[in-house]
Amino acid sequence: MSFYIENMKQHTFKAFYEESIIEYAAEHVKSGNWEEEESIERARTEFEKLLPEGINTSNQYLLSVIYNNVDIGYIWLHIFDVKEGKKCFIYDINIKDAYRGKGLGTKTMQCIEEYCKDKDVESIGLHVFGHNKRAVSLYNKMGFETTNYRMEKKMK
Repeated sequence: MSFYIENMKQHTFKAFYEESIIEYAAEHVKSGNWEEEESIERARTEFEKLLPEGINTSNQYLLSVIYNNVDIGYIWLHIFDVKEGKKCFIYDINIKDAYRGKGLGTKTMQCIEEYCKDKDVESIGLHVFGHNKRAVSLYNKMGFETTNYRMEKKMK
């Protein structure tokens, strides 16, 4: 079994960009953060701010997940300098549905850790929507600790 991550190619980036905007918008709607009517536009605006130069945006690392020579997903990392050294923020990880539940999320996280070690990253952070129990479980298993809680009570 071959499993690795590599720099995303331009043609893959175009698909990633559009799919990610739709998925990000849907997650915000599902979480109650955004109204559906405005969600795509808001997501697109955020992506344009974060990736103004697309795949070539400085300090943004867009990677493909390769399993047995098949592109099965993608990773978006932001590596940046802070006073203590370098940090990484995982903006997005996505493994195609057909490949989920096979331990490949764990392998992907291990690849991210190795990638970050090679870049002298001191810590890795991420955000996960509360309803994504599978991801929360994976991140806990990988040694991530909760650093913040955002809570809400519906009044209707």
